[in-house]
Amino acid sequence: MKQISRRTNPTGLHEVDRKNFCVRVADDEKLGRVFWLESFDQKAAGVSTDTQIHCIASAGTTEQYFSLGDAGSYVRTQQAINELARDKPLKFRFVFNQPGQNRLCAFADGVRPTDESEDLGSSLVDILPAELGGPIWTLELPANSADADSKPCILVEQRVYRTAGAAVRSHAFTAFVMPEVMRQVALCIAQNPAELESEDSWVGRWKGFIEHLGAGHPPEEDEGDPAEWADSVTKRFCTVGHMRAQLDNLIAEMTGELE
Repeated sequence: MKQISRRTNPTGLHEVDRKNFCVRVADDEKLGRVFWLESFDQKAAGVSTDTQIHCIASAGTTEQYFSLGDAGSYVRTQQAINELARDKPLKFRFVFNQPGQNRLCAFADGVRPTDESEDLGSSLVDILPAELGGPIWTLELPANSADADSKPCILVEQRVYRTAGAAVRSHAFTAFVMPEVMRQVALCIAQNPAELESEDSWVGRWKGFIEHLGAGHPPEEDEGDPAEWADSVTKRFCTVGHMRAQLDNLIAEMTGELE
């Protein structure tokens, strides 16, 4: 019997592409933390104008539910999400049903707020501002069984970096944070080397990047030290492209050579 892929949709529901949504998040003086669906491409999503939209906003183990009306004239007003944890990544799941029917007809998972992700969706790593209550940053790695749509997520203290873009543009963030992120991701890969060949695993998405670094395949069990391989990946990571440029800029800035 053929094994069911982690990306298989056993319910047969129509899966709507996340790029058809634009979700905004902000802090309102009266309402607190709020979100709103700024735009939804109903035609591209392949649902009728009278299809009902519902949203489940979640962060960690906390979640809130909202009904947003018809796909053709959905609710655009701000909705308070103060019940959600502020120190966990914020995600939105949208589900659809036909009028008068309880059965779902379509869904979209893992939609990120545009304000926080700044359209960095093509990256292998998500960066999300959050209230961390002390640390400047933390890293959350997906479970080994997580599918290919999952990503490592760097949570950054929002008082320091209000947006993902601000963190990416920071020489200090890139130099001090990203090498350790790479090391932790590489160590996770080294502990599950077979997953690097799987198209259904989040680890498998890193195969091309690891090959680009020229780090070689992680050692099989009893054939090498995973930590040593992870360290070698990290060192190579620090010598290429944007990473190398940011390191050079930081050094120049600290030595007074960068005006």
